[in-house]
Amino acid sequence: MRKVLFFDIDGTLAIHGHIPESNKKALEALKEKGYDTFICTGRAPYYAENLFGKLVSGIISCNGRYISYKSEKLHGVPFTPVEVEELKKKLDNLGCGGLFVSDTFSSPYHLEGDVLTHVKKEYGEEHIKDEEGTYYTCDFFYDTLEKRDTMIEAFKGECVINDHGGTGSCDTSTLVFDKGHAIKYILDHFSLTKEDAYAFGDGYNDQAMFREVGQRIAMGNGVDVLKEKATYITDTVENEGIYKALKHYELL
Repeated sequence: MRKVLFFDIDGTLAIHGHIPESNKKALEALKEKGYDTFICTGRAPYYAENLFGKLVSGIISCNGRYISYKSEKLHGVPFTPVEVEELKKKLDNLGCGGLFVSDTFSSPYHLEGDVLTHVKKEYGEEHIKDEEGTYYTCDFFYDTLEKRDTMIEAFKGECVINDHGGTGSCDTSTLVFDKGHAIKYILDHFSLTKEDAYAFGDGYNDQAMFREVGQRIAMGNGVDVLKEKATYITDTVENEGIYKALKHYELL
């Protein structure tokens, strides 16, 4: 029976952009067995493609709003120009910054100094451009925890804000189309069922993945609310959690 597996990046497949060797080998082994594998991340399409393009079948990026298969765009849900302007107005009112993400570059909004330097280092300076584009998601940036909490409240009912551990940035999942909606799109596209699907995650935004799959694997380093929804809790990302879960489900 055909299986499809969905993997978050940060805290699941990678640690600060570094992919443990056991995870690389696991993805290569799944590919050899003929399983379809997808990255499912809040990261930009170009970031995920650069790290995992040769290791997986496809990529769900921008927390669901951009989907590619075999390096070709399969589906996208871009922000409208009106939605972009509304986001900018809210960020203005909150005194926060943003990083608007397209398929090939990201555009900073009210980012400067050390924050902008860090963004350029993380994503590659060639991918950070001060120009207009078709955007699929927006990362938010704050300089105090009070602003972060006010921001979360201000966007309640519109999106889920996935804070990056109090480090000053968050990625966002829109309620109209999130990781779960993207997984459902793929399952429908390939005529698969929930029982054919496995999702691996560690963060709050990965709850959307768990909504649409039968096999829900939470990392040992994952948040408690995700573990409560898991069908299996594996070891941490640093301790071969992916490989151990694949062995548990007899996929390897």
